[in-house]
Amino acid sequence: MSKAYADKVLEEAFESFGKALEEFCRVRLGEAGQSSNDCVQEAFLVFYKRLLGGETFENPRAFLYKTANIMVLRAREEYFKNAKRSKSLEEAQDIPVFIEAFSENELDYERIKEILVTRLSEDEQKLYKMKYEQKMSLAEIGNELSIAPAAAANRLSRLRTKIKAMTKPVLQEILKGGG
Repeated sequence: MSKAYADKVLEEAFESFGKALEEFCRVRLGEAGQSSNDCVQEAFLVFYKRLLGGETFENPRAFLYKTANIMVLRAREEYFKNAKRSKSLEEAQDIPVFIEAFSENELDYERIKEILVTRLSEDEQKLYKMKYEQKMSLAEIGNELSIAPAAAANRLSRLRTKIKAMTKPVLQEILKGGG
């Protein structure tokens, strides 16, 4: 199967099932719902990789829902595993928490976001703006960058990981009076 064909099938599947699949994941995840977008992206990524590997699907919708359900189960497992590590409020008072060092007045989220975004490459900044400021879909981002939606999902996943890794050092820098 050619890449062009795989791209076309992926785009059609995303257009047909993307929003419904996201709603499915959000409902199934419940309190862990912040992971719904990741579950959808992972499901489409698995689908795309299988397409590139030459697999054909009689019912792509069924495959995507089954794959998304697996991603939901993994996300719920991770969420509840982390929730078990939570402490009661009384116990938490004795645990040093990094963010406690800030007063409410010092936490200027817009400034923190600005610092983080300026430390991204030009391409990463463009991707960030398309997804989080312009609220573009993966298909729209893919069209804008001339890449498949799955490639856009991969880039966004790497971008989120990078921003998460940068956050603590930036907060520490701000605390020390830098930034």
